[in-house]
Amino acid sequence: MKTRNKSVFISILVIVTLLFSLPAQAVDLSATEITDAKGRVEVKKTVDAVFKKLHSNLKLAGAMKRLDGGDKVRTYEKSAAEMALKDTCILGVKEQSIFEVPQVLGQEAVKQLSAQQGTILFKVVTGSNFQVQTADVIAGVKGTLFELDIVDNFVSMIETPALQIGVVTAGATNVNVYKGEVELTHRGTGQRRSLKAGEGIAALSSPLMKIDQMFSSGFTPLRKFNPANLLTQNFGSSVANLLNLDATIGNLSGFSGLGNFNSSLGANRLTSIFSGLDDRIQKAVGALDKAGRVGEIIREGMEVKEAFGPGYQADFSNFHRETRGFTVSENRYKELYLGEKVFASCKASTGSRLAKFEPIAEGLQLTEGNAMIRVHRFKNADTDIEFLASYYASGKDLVTTIKVLKGELYGRIPGNLEHFRVPDQEMAFVYNTETGQGNWAKAAPGAIESDLSSYQFNVAKRLSEEKARHDKQSNEKKKELGKKVLNKIKIKKFW
Repeated sequence: MKTRNKSVFISILVIVTLLFSLPAQAVDLSATEITDAKGRVEVKKTVDAVFKKLHSNLKLAGAMKRLDGGDKVRTYEKSAAEMALKDTCILGVKEQSIFEVPQVLGQEAVKQLSAQQGTILFKVVTGSNFQVQTADVIAGVKGTLFELDIVDNFVSMIETPALQIGVVTAGATNVNVYKGEVELTHRGTGQRRSLKAGEGIAALSSPLMKIDQMFSSGFTPLRKFNPANLLTQNFGSSVANLLNLDATIGNLSGFSGLGNFNSSLGANRLTSIFSGLDDRIQKAVGALDKAGRVGEIIREGMEVKEAFGPGYQADFSNFHRETRGFTVSENRYKELYLGEKVFASCKASTGSRLAKFEPIAEGLQLTEGNAMIRVHRFKNADTDIEFLASYYASGKDLVTTIKVLKGELYGRIPGNLEHFRVPDQEMAFVYNTETGQGNWAKAAPGAIESDLSSYQFNVAKRLSEEKARHDKQSNEKKKELGKKVLNKIKIKKFW
């Protein structure tokens, strides 16, 4: 029996050894497909209404890993993907990225890839007439190795299967060229820049352009860097080997992949784009980066002080973001913190029994069922943004109804570059799964349930009570000080 066990163990050891000694599978540039995926990666095929999860084992992913023009790929937190675009390029995609596969592939035609957010590394076949488009810039590529780091200009608070609901913020597209050339055209100003190996620049959204006159062209000043050092810093030492790989179809087809590259986006991405510029600009950008939205630039020396002590400052440090997915019923609301002073309360719609939600870096995502959602964003203890939303599927239509109570809201179809203003009155955004188009329509009666309209956040009540106590104490101090001043005046008059 012992001899048999020993034989089985040796056989398993031989098989494992052979598996680990096999050469890594080469990239196939004769097709467009995802060649590696780590963590949560989703694909939206043109025939599908919404994004669908890609199987973690690509051998079991089937047609989901094979992509056509117009398909969209999305990576979430702590996730990454590698791709090959037929006869065109190989890509390394970091976490929290969204992009669309070009409609036309192959070297015979102009190709344009749209990227919404995140960081993507491109190794493009020499001779390809390849373009990449973001909200800020169009990059024309001439056989190169380059990186796009896209800081999204839209902050999503709530995402239903067909609509992201949020606010507009400061965004930018940072471009680093490691090898070859890239021609940039700013989408807002029309200004152009040409980058060569070892050069980087950022294309800015309009809020950032207003910080200083030097940004009126839409671009930051040109940066110089060492390609090998920055590539290693941003993606890892193994990826630096791409610098020595000639960008021919033959060479790239023999490439074994990027491996376990650094897929983290990191923090303060806007601030890092402006590194090396004067302190005033860095402070302004840093405030925008920290606030996560336009309109909260804290200028140096602009501090408001009250004569009778500091004003009430709401403390959000004890609140912690939800980190795991959860299920809610139709009987009870769940209140949770989304970060950045944003709170949400949600439940399943009446008659739907259950709804599932997933906290993501962009906010809160509804993944299953019909639901009622209320969102409240604070500015100190006051209400900054507040809205009601509901979602239900009706045949081929995915319907998101929104009622804005305070503030200015914007919407965007997941995966699209363009955002649009949400009407102030109660309206429904109807996304048709056949056409892939969405339009505003009159909200159906009862789409937003009465208990959602009357719901009050516990945190709002608590902050209101704390502020009332603070204001009362402040007023009492003012009265005491006033009495002292009057007494001094009386004494002076008497003498």
